[in-house]
Amino acid sequence: MQRLIRGAMGEIKADLIITGGKLVNVYSGEILDGMEIAVIDGRICYVGPSAPHARGEATEILDARGMYVSPGFIDGHTHIGHYARPFENLQSFLPHGTTAVVASCDELSSAFGYRGLKSYLDEVERHPLRVYTLVSMVAPQDPQLCNTATFTDAEIAEALADPRVLGMGEIVSWLRLAQCDEEILNRLELAHRNGQIIHGHTAGARDQKLCAIAAAGISSCHEPIRFEEALERLRLGYWTMLREGSLRQDLAATLTPLIERGVNLQRVILVTDSMSPDDVEERGHMDHVVRRAIALGMSPMQSIQSVTLNPATYSGLEQEIGGIAPGRFADFVLLDDLEGCRVREVMIGGKIVARDGSSLVRSTPCDLPSDMLHALGLRPVMTAEMFKIPCVKTSAKVRVMELVNSTITAERIIELKAFEGAIAADRERDLLKVAMFDRHHGSNKIAFGFLHGFGAKVGAVGLTTNLDENAPMIIGSDDADMALCANFLINAGGGMAIVERGRVLDKIEFPLGGIFSLEPWRTVGSGLRRIQARLKEMGSPFDKPIFALSFLPFVTLPALRITVRGLVNAKERMIVSLFAD
Repeated sequence: MQRLIRGAMGEIKADLIITGGKLVNVYSGEILDGMEIAVIDGRICYVGPSAPHARGEATEILDARGMYVSPGFIDGHTHIGHYARPFENLQSFLPHGTTAVVASCDELSSAFGYRGLKSYLDEVERHPLRVYTLVSMVAPQDPQLCNTATFTDAEIAEALADPRVLGMGEIVSWLRLAQCDEEILNRLELAHRNGQIIHGHTAGARDQKLCAIAAAGISSCHEPIRFEEALERLRLGYWTMLREGSLRQDLAATLTPLIERGVNLQRVILVTDSMSPDDVEERGHMDHVVRRAIALGMSPMQSIQSVTLNPATYSGLEQEIGGIAPGRFADFVLLDDLEGCRVREVMIGGKIVARDGSSLVRSTPCDLPSDMLHALGLRPVMTAEMFKIPCVKTSAKVRVMELVNSTITAERIIELKAFEGAIAADRERDLLKVAMFDRHHGSNKIAFGFLHGFGAKVGAVGLTTNLDENAPMIIGSDDADMALCANFLINAGGGMAIVERGRVLDKIEFPLGGIFSLEPWRTVGSGLRRIQARLKEMGSPFDKPIFALSFLPFVTLPALRITVRGLVNAKERMIVSLFAD
């Protein structure tokens, strides 16, 4: 602090002075010409019309003429622990102006519990991009329905006390909260005692239920998919996060009507909620979100405020990041133009970390524990016979997960005929079998369901990255192909694979816990792109077919889901039988 004071007064000379650029002042909403910024020890000590008093013989001068100098962009709610390892995901974000993220450690937590969280914290600490971690609440989200690794109350308390942890991750199972579930309330109380934020996930909540969640101290929600939902949350005091990421793109439906209505956007935060490596390579990261918001009618200044000052203020970090002012970290994005949000250079702590679309970071990720590799807890002994669903009758009515869109299912009852004592998938009717495996208890237990609406005519497609189970899940029309797909994924330690007529057509391996690759992020992105394209070629109508499958175990969205416990009626929070007779 003393050095910053003396630096502001010119008694100590700056390490860096930025001059000549147009300063994007998110506090006043102005674009300021002729301002100079002085930096000492990675923080800003002076912002004003002239900084010769801070200039010394060793001071570096950065001439930003012709560029806009913006605060570094913040992704205020995201997930960085899947597909590519967290370090590689951060590498992909950095050239797009993202200098900080608020991220839940869901994936490693669901696979490995508390030690997964600790490994994640060590991993992200190695990268200069600032990661503010939220303790996952998916371990498990709902113990009645889910089968993930668990946190004890003592581990939650220890995690919240870690200085690298900002607060508590999204409370997805808000039904438990509304029912005053004791475990949830105790964990919320821990965060409240520490004065830490708690992210919300209030999909489907309205009126009294939405009020009940807010009354419990849940302060944000990133789930509005319609204008009315965004407006209701703003009116109830929620910091309202609008998504434009890989899994959801909600800005067109939510942001434009808010602008047209003239609603105050001070408590709107633009987030990705996850961006996969292939999308980062093709579209960008927070720079893409800013461009999208501007194209939908938000002013460039408001768009930048929504990815800088607004998330910093909500997160309690406004004295650290989110704006260009004395005392804040010297995290900057140098833009060629404001409306196009074209990123030239990125600085963190006054050091250039990315330039012209490439990360300049040369640090390396930490070594992850070797016992997290090939750790699905299953043996590759699957046979076609294991995928048969016995039926003693000549026909049976079964519950089917009907894909309404890429994230929502409906329950549909379909009558199927039995052949040779079993009911089977029907490729021509787009009726696929779903098999979910238990990765945590050393058994080959399988839960079965049926899926309609996926569209791809495929022998089998399998994945081990799914919300929030992250367990092997095989979808297909042919039992032998499903067995081959399962055995391949188990041998690989996890990943995604497509099998047709006894042959693996395409694959991507995720050996670390079945949730991410150890390859560079661009290699991972290329694999994801191939998998998605292949499934579309096979007839799936979805833009990203694999994501539609990844939501099938997500027990807090309507209506019928599947975990290793069985089929789940999400609204009633109960396991239901496959057979509806």
